[in-house]
Amino acid sequence: MQTSSLICHRGASAMAPENTLQAFELARQHGQRWLEMDVAVSADGEAVIFHDEILRRCTNGSGWLIRQSLAELKALDAGSWFSEQFTGATIPALTEVLDWAARHHMFLNLEIKPVLGREPETAAAIHRALEWAFEHTALQADQILFSSFNPLSLQLARECHPGLQRALLTEAIAVDAAARLAALQCEGLHFCAELVDEVAVAELKSLGYQLRCYTVNSAIQAESLFNMGIDAVFSDYPALLSGASETAR
Repeated sequence: MQTSSLICHRGASAMAPENTLQAFELARQHGQRWLEMDVAVSADGEAVIFHDEILRRCTNGSGWLIRQSLAELKALDAGSWFSEQFTGATIPALTEVLDWAARHHMFLNLEIKPVLGREPETAAAIHRALEWAFEHTALQADQILFSSFNPLSLQLARECHPGLQRALLTEAIAVDAAARLAALQCEGLHFCAELVDEVAVAELKSLGYQLRCYTVNSAIQAESLFNMGIDAVFSDYPALLSGASETAR
């Protein structure tokens, strides 16, 4: 799978509340096709798009997301914390986003974010949402890329959807990164741009892995990474970086 050089981090998250349909739509309106988003599970087993385990930072709610039902989560305001303009934005269900992506032919990096110990429930919720989308929408397998810091979640994703691509998330590139990627049968590695290691990048590229860096909000930094061999960057400012991938290499 080849991704765009630019992947919108939680949507156009510098312009709209992260991980909302409004942020995803703004990214699309700016000409971007690839979005990164975080997938968790509700108390009643529904896959939802949200980054934190606790609701307080990005909603008017409080407490653990995993202890709230989908209906309770949908009743929260997930937009006014960012700006009054987005008052009433809601936490999207994964099925909503998959339907939207199918209609607009958008590509999604689904970062699996389970509460530790709830990896199977999270995998099952994502599986049900994807099976629904593949049956009821025009969503195609090549529109989905899984990633996670959690190796068990990647293993479960492989078991549930063996045909979908996966990438391991980390902060720094481990000495044994190639062995870890091979064991998990991942196609790529996502890691912190501030911890890039040019020698490790060259080694992994020689083995055919896709390398993507987070979170890059400078065109100069993006261009440097592309010249080093990085395949894509995650950015809060996709429009700002739109020229970097064209001038690099």
